[in-house]
Amino acid sequence: MARRYYIIGILIIIIVLLFIPKTKEEMYKYDNNSYISIHKNKITIYNDKNEEMDTLTLKEGIKEYSIPTSSQLVLLTGGNFSKYGKDVVVFSLDGEIKEMYREDFSRLKPWKITTGDIDGDGKCEVSIGVYKKTPFHQVMAKRPFIYSFENNKLVPKWRGSRLSKPFTDYDFCDIDGDGIDEIVSIEILEDNKKVINTYKWEGFGFEGFLHSKSFEDVKKLTVKRGIIYVEVKDKGFKYLARVEIENNNIKIERVN
Repeated sequence: MARRYYIIGILIIIIVLLFIPKTKEEMYKYDNNSYISIHKNKITIYNDKNEEMDTLTLKEGIKEYSIPTSSQLVLLTGGNFSKYGKDVVVFSLDGEIKEMYREDFSRLKPWKITTGDIDGDGKCEVSIGVYKKTPFHQVMAKRPFIYSFENNKLVPKWRGSRLSKPFTDYDFCDIDGDGIDEIVSIEILEDNKKVINTYKWEGFGFEGFLHSKSFEDVKKLTVKRGIIYVEVKDKGFKYLARVEIENNNIKIERVN
């Protein structure tokens, strides 16, 4: 009997391991002479000769991260089996990895971290995607809270109740080339179709800018080198697409 339970336990462990998301090591050039690698719970800096300059292993896993400048790294930590993150941590990267700021945001159920210059002042704001109620919208929902990073701490800049529609994901990108980042989001219509929507910062909040036509589904929004990509399902076809502005309209064009 004990042997049977032992075998069952081993099989359960194998099944769990099979379904753990596989993460690959990613390398980024963050200034003229340095590269950074972020993998699982480890951060490593290399020089242009691929020599290790500094490394840091965290006690917790890295769920999300952003590199707003050539000297900073912002990340959201949390357990591998947790849907939401815990700590928001900011590191300086001036030749070594040095922690500048850490705060426990678990009360807000954080699920995303990203950065962007939303007001054109040359400084990147930090956005934490949270899942919570607000005083003016007593429904649990995803919300993009935005903070300035001043004097080595996060200062609230905008913690609005929501975007114009329920959304699944968002990020920042200068989609119209004006030097200021817009919010780009995947939003859900009443018929459960999805659209890409965009917003501009107007001093005290965000104002709707442009939105795309609707699709059966849109997911996996990513921004790479200033270009927005999404995965689209429409009329039974699934494909990778690039999001851009053409003739003052949001264009979603299939990528071959």
